[in-house]
Amino acid sequence: MGVPPHAWLRQRRLDRAKSMLRDTKMGIATIAEELGYGSHTAFTAAFKRMTGTSPSRWRHEQ
Repeated sequence: MGVPPHAWLRQRRLDRAKSMLRDTKMGIATIAEELGYGSHTAFTAAFKRMTGTSPSRWRHEQ
């Protein structure tokens, strides 16, 4: 695939996060926990690095 395993896994987790943000009313902290992030802060930082926006703003814009 040409992508390091950790990068592939991070992308899969964030793709799942987008689905959860779009299709559920789960809170950000709950989504972070479900996806295995240590905190909602770590999740938010990873999400923002990959998408350029926060999870809450991304959800609002969908």
